[in-house]
Amino acid sequence: MFAFAKGSAGSRLAAPDAAGVATPAAAPAQRAGASLDLEDVSLSVPNEAGTVEILRSVSLRVVAGEFVCLLGPSGSGKSTILNLIAGLSKPTVGRVRTAEVDVAGPGLDRAIVFQDAALFPWLSLRDNVEFPLKLQGHAAAARAARSEELLRQVHLWRFAGRFPHELSGGMRQRGAIARALATDPAVLLMDEPFAALDAQTREILQGEVERIWSATRKTIIFVTHNVREAVRLADRVVLMGTRPGRVLHEERVDLPRPRAANDARVSALANGVARRIASEVEKVAREEADDAWVAPGAHGPGDPRRQLGRGI
Repeated sequence: MFAFAKGSAGSRLAAPDAAGVATPAAAPAQRAGASLDLEDVSLSVPNEAGTVEILRSVSLRVVAGEFVCLLGPSGSGKSTILNLIAGLSKPTVGRVRTAEVDVAGPGLDRAIVFQDAALFPWLSLRDNVEFPLKLQGHAAAARAARSEELLRQVHLWRFAGRFPHELSGGMRQRGAIARALATDPAVLLMDEPFAALDAQTREILQGEVERIWSATRKTIIFVTHNVREAVRLADRVVLMGTRPGRVLHEERVDLPRPRAANDARVSALANGVARRIASEVEKVAREEADDAWVAPGAHGPGDPRRQLGRGI
């Protein structure tokens, strides 16, 4: 997560003062969201049999400040797209651009929040948030001011001195979001950040992310398997097909904000999106299960081996 910060640390130092001593840069100014473009992107990786096609001809345009959810079954390349945008991978074919500039590698303008909060266990919450700023050479006072601002934004200032093991899963994820925002990126990439949380905590954090996005207007690309979560959060839901990953459909979510998870309009749209992607989900289930698998709700006797052991 911090490879980009470390690699750019030198560029964040101010010019030497009159005495010839370099002074740390001030805290970064508020940065607006940036546009993203994937232009006919394909990605293949080698394996023992030759190559595996991960993505095929993916084109996606995200305007600055837009909240886009990538939705699809396992193997549809959602996380791979995040890695390409982050500059952690390069496409085999095509171009990835942010703010009209080709992505050549990791950069300060992009940050990632993973499913696992990945906070450093030996650092307090405050020190975790300040860590990327410290790598860039920011002064202690600037780091302290920025960490307080962000921890207050995610409602964790009271716990600034706590260590990760002293926090709940939801609190750790909020801390990870604060740390990702520390360098004020234009693009926030979120890879199933709430997948490991219970339903109630997940719903609370969905509201938190919506609130943070409304306040900062960062460009957010959010990966999820949860249809209702995607519809609740996104301006646009991009449905991905699998093996190889490709864009099947884009659904504009034209519902007022803030949105509630139990909103009837969210439920109705989520049901429609779920129907669109049901065949891809079933395709993955068939490929990953044995020949005794039967689709939920399917009629007929199915494979007789499914009855073995019944009544014991």
